[in-house]
Amino acid sequence: MEGKEEKEKLDRRFSLTYIGWSSLDRRTTLPMLPWLVAEIRRRSERGDCGPVMQPRDVQLVLCPPFVRCVPSGSSNPSVFIFEHKAQLISRFIHNSSELCYFAYLLRGQPDNPESEMSCHVFRTCDPSQVPEVITSIRQLSKSALKEDAKPKQEADEAFYNSQKFEVLYCGKVTVGHKKAPSTLIDDCIDKFRQHEIERKRPGPGLSSTGSQSSLRGSFPECILEDSGFEEPQEFRTRCSSLAGSLQRKPGEGVLMGPQRRRHASAPNNVQPSDADKNRTMLFQVGRFEINLISPDTKTVVLEKNFKDISSCCQGIKQTDHFGFICRHPAESGPSQYVCYVFQCASESLVDEVMLTLKQAFTTAAALQSSKTQIQLCEACPMHDLHKLCERIEGERRTAKLAIQKYLSQLNDNEQVEVFERVQRLKPGSDQEENELVILQLRQLCESKQKTHLHIGESPQVPASTYGAAATSSRFKLDILKNKARTSLTSSLENIFARVGQPRKCFTEESSPGCIFSTDHCDVGELLPLSPRALNSNRPKRTGAEYRALWRTAIHQQILLLRMEKENQRLEGERDAHAVRLMKLNYQEVSQCSKEAQALWEKKLTAPGRTTVPQDMENMYRALCQGLPKNRRGEVWLLLSHQHRLRHRLPQRQQAPDTAYYDLLKQLTAQQHAILVDLGRTFPTHQYFSAQLGAGQLSLYNLLKAYSLLDTEVGYCQGISFVAGVLLLHMSEEQAFDMLKFLMYDLGIRRQYRPDMVSLQIQMYQLSRLLHDYHRDLYNHFEEHEICPSLYAAPWFLTLFASQFPLGFVSRIFDFVFVQGLEVIFKVALCLLSSHEGEIVECDSFESIVDYLKTTLPALTQAQMEQTIAKVMEMDISKQLHAYEVEYHVLQDEMFEAGPPPDDSDRLDKLEKTNTQLKKQNMDLLEKLQAARQKIQSLETSVENFLSRESKMKHVIRSLEQERAAHQKTIERMRSCLPPDTLTDVEMTQIKTGPNGKAKPAAKKP
Repeated sequence: MEGKEEKEKLDRRFSLTYIGWSSLDRRTTLPMLPWLVAEIRRRSERGDCGPVMQPRDVQLVLCPPFVRCVPSGSSNPSVFIFEHKAQLISRFIHNSSELCYFAYLLRGQPDNPESEMSCHVFRTCDPSQVPEVITSIRQLSKSALKEDAKPKQEADEAFYNSQKFEVLYCGKVTVGHKKAPSTLIDDCIDKFRQHEIERKRPGPGLSSTGSQSSLRGSFPECILEDSGFEEPQEFRTRCSSLAGSLQRKPGEGVLMGPQRRRHASAPNNVQPSDADKNRTMLFQVGRFEINLISPDTKTVVLEKNFKDISSCCQGIKQTDHFGFICRHPAESGPSQYVCYVFQCASESLVDEVMLTLKQAFTTAAALQSSKTQIQLCEACPMHDLHKLCERIEGERRTAKLAIQKYLSQLNDNEQVEVFERVQRLKPGSDQEENELVILQLRQLCESKQKTHLHIGESPQVPASTYGAAATSSRFKLDILKNKARTSLTSSLENIFARVGQPRKCFTEESSPGCIFSTDHCDVGELLPLSPRALNSNRPKRTGAEYRALWRTAIHQQILLLRMEKENQRLEGERDAHAVRLMKLNYQEVSQCSKEAQALWEKKLTAPGRTTVPQDMENMYRALCQGLPKNRRGEVWLLLSHQHRLRHRLPQRQQAPDTAYYDLLKQLTAQQHAILVDLGRTFPTHQYFSAQLGAGQLSLYNLLKAYSLLDTEVGYCQGISFVAGVLLLHMSEEQAFDMLKFLMYDLGIRRQYRPDMVSLQIQMYQLSRLLHDYHRDLYNHFEEHEICPSLYAAPWFLTLFASQFPLGFVSRIFDFVFVQGLEVIFKVALCLLSSHEGEIVECDSFESIVDYLKTTLPALTQAQMEQTIAKVMEMDISKQLHAYEVEYHVLQDEMFEAGPPPDDSDRLDKLEKTNTQLKKQNMDLLEKLQAARQKIQSLETSVENFLSRESKMKHVIRSLEQERAAHQKTIERMRSCLPPDTLTDVEMTQIKTGPNGKAKPAAKKP
């Protein structure tokens, strides 16, 4: 009976609109899913993408362990549209641009490997209902898995559930065997250090003869970010293409072969790693692969499948190092084995990495043996479609161009077929046309995939024709021929493109002895590749003509290089602008007027704005008028400079002076907490939504650097939201400087300390504000035993960024840079007072907490503007100071006093003490304010006296110079007079008295 009641309690129903479903190939990847959802929606709305499926109202019933979709008006529980187990749902799809729509991906039946996957699309009336539905289904799936006691892992959640560790890349070593000896890591570290000593030793360098054989392939090498550890593979960037491309830094290349030397004195096989570069990486253990992600370049610099890894090992002496050996394809000859060596922050972290690798290998082996493996190669049509969808993901402007480029690679019949089908459906916009083209391409690729032969597979031919070995060898030879022909074709096309020749002069059907066809091109414009291509009738050119041709070719090459550089610059500016628009994609609370924009433009361009103090009252008035969203980061920088000019912290309270990029080179012990919170920070914002994308990696860099800078605080939940808001408005380095300003100069770091005493004081101050200014609301909270820490702690720790709209949060940050944490109290008090009536109507603990955490943050535009207006008029600085003193006095009394004899007597005593303390505090605050005003007037007087003194000194100095000049003039005149006249002049010489005044000499009677 109890089990039945519990089961009925678990059953949940959601009223939704069922849009439709579609089956899909098992090779369908994540970038293809948004196009599939668009296809299903179009089919239900217009019915031109297949069989018409009318949307219908349904009830989605969660009946453990099943998810059942039943018609909305049906009362018969046995009638349903479809039913499946919750464990079969592998992924949820929820687009931030279409909040009312969501979909989920359904795996095939585990007992039927040939069963297809399917995608079901739903729509809700309220966007806020979507997270609730998804969360409920996930909980149902977890509970069903626990009941079945099957330790399965969701197939397509591998990336999100993968383990990530921060490591320091040490180098790679070529080894002769796939099994690692126990001392391999220690030997590698010794070789790395030996090579570093030899590299730094002054002199001609290492001997290329004596040590080459013993040190071959045993030295540290930095990561080749342009070719992925010398393997020509296409990297998967975790960010969108707007956030940055692959950047190869000088000095980070690795030389393993004799054809690429760093300098003439070094051995052929060595290029030292540059320890000055940032070699910290994120080591990700996925479901079937290992990824190495660079937070600097925001790219995956190494990707190794488990099947390519032969062994993993940990250092014996160097216990904080580990490595793995994997197969490394060589350009010629058999494959080599390479050992990649890494360092962790501690030995315990290495133990965790090794355990994770062991579990991942075991799980992957079990999954591979229990499931039919999906074969996929680089030449698969579905793989090409995956790369196209990955390339155009989030790219509305360049998507059409990329699709057209992909279509040009199809043959003529396929292009015509796709074009006719798309035009028959009459698309109304570019986005609609792209969706239809992707639909046709998906159908085409699925049909071609059925007859596709993977690389290395032999075609099905009768055995009587020739043996299997000969068939395999001949097929591999054909593959090599095709690769060589493709490489030659691309090389010749590049040559023709540079010199302006038509590409049709190359024909694949031509015989091996005749590559060029003189019927279609003029070979006189190119130097012949062989003597047979010479035309005896062509007149010989003179030396001057050849020099002119070379000069023209050089000028054209220079022009092409300049155009390429200019194009790269323009593309970089365009991508940077697009990323900036993506960051600032939020609705502003109050629009900034043109007068305010002009005022801020004047302040931001004024000379000496960072060295000369400005009038803060004028600055605050301008802040109240609003800020231009695109200049908000610059205004915050200006406000921080002005604050630092007026309030210089003591030396012991200042932040350590360590450069940001020096901190990034170190390993942090807080990596697990930071990595876990990356996905929780602004999960719906486009810049931070991509897992380990550009936004999340920049946020990781920022939080890691601060955890290393402030060892007392390290990392605390809540800092990620503050850092995220800063990153949306400025660069990484500027955001780090502003985070230090908020933490140290404004004192916000006190609330993140391990004891969190400052946060307790803030909660007490907020409670006292409610007690003094909103007594009814305070009594209602006390009646239901709701303390401020239940709802207000996230407000203070994240500065409202975790729950409230981003535009509202940015406006709060504007005032925080001027007034500090006092603004958070003001906003909290205004929000609670404006919703006092609704809160009082809630009559239970659960309803009050739910209202404060879900309903209250959903502010309208008018409510946000009204709240900000109240904040600008409010002044509670005296009260906050009094409450802080009161808190400390109470703490001291509670510590000194013994157990209270009676609660009523204790309360009366506390009330009297509070009254006395409030009166004393007010008197002290008034005296303090008067003393500050007197000090300010005295400082003004001192400044006036000092200015007058400097002026008087300047006047005295000028008079002394004038007196000296007059004396020189008199001496010069005396030297010019005759002796007789000089005697008469001496008789009438002006004499100077003891008081410094001049008086004439006494006249004769």
